[in-house]
Amino acid sequence: MIEIRLMKYFLAVAAEQNITKAAQSLHISQPTLSAQITELEKTLGLKLFKRTNKSTVLTEDGVLFRARVREIIELVERVENEFSIHESITGDVFLGCAETHIMAVVSRVMKEIQTEHPGIRFHVYSGDAQAILERLDKGLLDAGLLLGDDFRERYDYIPTGMYDTFGLLVPADSPIAGRKSIQPDELCSMPIILSAQTVSDSRMQGLVDMQKLNVAGTYNLITNATYMVEAGLGYALCLAELVNTDNRNLKFIPVDSEFRYYAYLVTKKHAYFSKPAKIVISKVREHNGRLHPNSQ
Repeated sequence: MIEIRLMKYFLAVAAEQNITKAAQSLHISQPTLSAQITELEKTLGLKLFKRTNKSTVLTEDGVLFRARVREIIELVERVENEFSIHESITGDVFLGCAETHIMAVVSRVMKEIQTEHPGIRFHVYSGDAQAILERLDKGLLDAGLLLGDDFRERYDYIPTGMYDTFGLLVPADSPIAGRKSIQPDELCSMPIILSAQTVSDSRMQGLVDMQKLNVAGTYNLITNATYMVEAGLGYALCLAELVNTDNRNLKFIPVDSEFRYYAYLVTKKHAYFSKPAKIVISKVREHNGRLHPNSQ
């Protein structure tokens, strides 16, 4: 009989497509994991992986075995959960989050989880999509909260039902500071400071023709962009509700547009999750479409 432990080892290697990375995620040595996978293949009489210098990918038999193993693990964990309702769940959850006001809602979900399971600790890494996806690939994050959908082919994801909108951050004493909104076509006549990620985002064409913008500069995270705006370098095109403009020479003016950035909780394909991480993912699924007034 195949041990559950070996099944979990197999799933980790299938998810990482790399023995060394899988061993790191499992907190065991690479030789130990390699030997365990060899033992599993010997027991089954099948080759589950094709090994190359750069990766370890599933064979046709491996793909079928993964489907069956996931069913078994799911059933085992369901039984464990049903018969250990009062067991305390503890551990760490590592989340990557883009700069967005949606994080306020996610934080409330985190608080709800921590109230039910005080032993769960959250560790949040803030960054742009590229940085978050890189850390996700390396196994440093359990999930990432991202805007947009460029990742759909490579990752699993859960729609949150929430979205973000754009506007301009301008000096409070600028000529346009009294405006209630900005029309998208007006952006082309203004000195614009863009986020580095927005520069290469083809979907932004839904908001404005990027080739026609007068780009005065770029930024990575919004904090430094606020100082660039106050210094008069230009107007920062950014997401709503990110900056507290109180007691600063700043004013946020929304762009009058139907353009929206939808938020998703993103995970690696076929990833194996700890119990705390599974609770987070389950809660987001449960709240999908009911998290925020702008949900649809």
